[in-house]
Amino acid sequence: MRADWRLMAVALAIGVFVVAAVLIWNRSRIWKRIRTIETQLSKMQNEITAVLQVQAALVTRRNVTSNVETDPRSTAVEIGGGDVAGQTMSPPAASAQRESAKSAKSPEE
Repeated sequence: MRADWRLMAVALAIGVFVVAAVLIWNRSRIWKRIRTIETQLSKMQNEITAVLQVQAALVTRRNVTSNVETDPRSTAVEIGGGDVAGQTMSPPAASAQRESAKSAKSPEE
């Protein structure tokens, strides 16, 4: 009967050792994977930052070089009920020309 208890104690010790070894091995694998992912995320973050810097530079350059011209004849100032002046834009001439061309092409009854 004593041999059975000793055998069970040895089996339990071996089992605990195996479980502990597996848990430690899995934990080290997980930490290694986390470090790899963090490295990849850091690289991607640096690339995104570089792209955003280039984008900001391009937008700034575009804003500096763009010539926004407004035709004072195409805008009108309206005063609403609240006595607040607002600017209204008339539709672009190109869209009005397109619509008149479409109506000219369509057969009339």
